[in-house]
Amino acid sequence: MISLSGNAHGDWIEDGVADTTRPLGVNCCGYQKLLKRDLTRKRERGRLDYQLIYFVSGKGTFRFEDGLVEARAGQLVVYRPGEPQHYSYLARDGAEAYWLHFTGSDAQDSLARSGLLGSHVFTIGVIDELVVLFKQIIHELNIGQPLCGDMAAAYLMTLLALAGRRLRNADERRRADPHADITKAMAYMHENYSGSLVVAELAKQCNLSLFRFIHKFKDVTGTTPLQYLTGIRINEAKKMLAETPLHVKEIASIVGYDNPLYFSRVFQRAVGVPPSRYKELL
Repeated sequence: MISLSGNAHGDWIEDGVADTTRPLGVNCCGYQKLLKRDLTRKRERGRLDYQLIYFVSGKGTFRFEDGLVEARAGQLVVYRPGEPQHYSYLARDGAEAYWLHFTGSDAQDSLARSGLLGSHVFTIGVIDELVVLFKQIIHELNIGQPLCGDMAAAYLMTLLALAGRRLRNADERRRADPHADITKAMAYMHENYSGSLVVAELAKQCNLSLFRFIHKFKDVTGTTPLQYLTGIRINEAKKMLAETPLHVKEIASIVGYDNPLYFSRVFQRAVGVPPSRYKELL
C-alpha cells in the first residue's frame, strides 16, 4: 500500500479530537493506494471528529445503518462524530482515496452549506482541483510552518465549497433534465451493446438501487433495460444481415451473443423469423 499523511497533533489519535474553540480545524489528512493488501476499518463508536473519504479510483464497501453501500471513483463519503465506521477496500479493486478528519464549531454548518449532510455518499466526480487541495493540506500538516493550521483550515473550506458547488450544479442539471441519468445509461447501452452489460452495474452508474433504476428506466422508455438492450442488438443484427455477407454466427458474436442458437431464438421471438430466413427474405 502507498500511504501519505499529515497530522496536526503529532502522534495518531485513534478516537479523534473534538475542538470547538476554533471554527474549523484539520486534525489529519492522508492518501492511500492499495496494491496488494486489503484495508479494513472497524470503529464501533466512530470518532470524535468528522471524516471525509474521497475516491479517485477503484471503490470501497461501507456499512451504514441502512445496509452496505459501495463508494466509487468520484464519490465522497462523510462520517459525522460518533457514527460507527465499518468499511473496507480490496486491493484487487484498485482503491485509491484521500481521507481527512476535521473538527470545529463551524464544522457541521460548513458541511450543511455544502450540501454534505443528510446522506453518507455524495457523487461529485473526480476533480483535479479537489485532489490538489487534499495534497496541499497534507503538505501544510507535514511541514509545520507558522499558521499551517490556518492554511489547512482555509484549504478545507475551499475543498468543501468546491464539492458543494459540484453537487449544486449536478442538482440543477437534474432539475433541467430529470431523466439525465437514464439518458446517459441508454447512450452507454448503445455504445457498448456488444459487450457483457449487467443491469445492476448500470444502476450503480446512475446512483440508483436496482429496483429504482428498472422502474425509472421503464417510466422513461416504456420497456425494461434488458428489453431495451435486446432491441438494440436485434436492430444492429438486422442491419448486418441486410448489408453484410457475415454469417449468422459471426453476427451473433458481434451483437453480444456467445451462443448463436440462443441468438437465433431471441431474433425469431423479436422479428418473427430466424435470422437465416430473414436474410433470405431481403
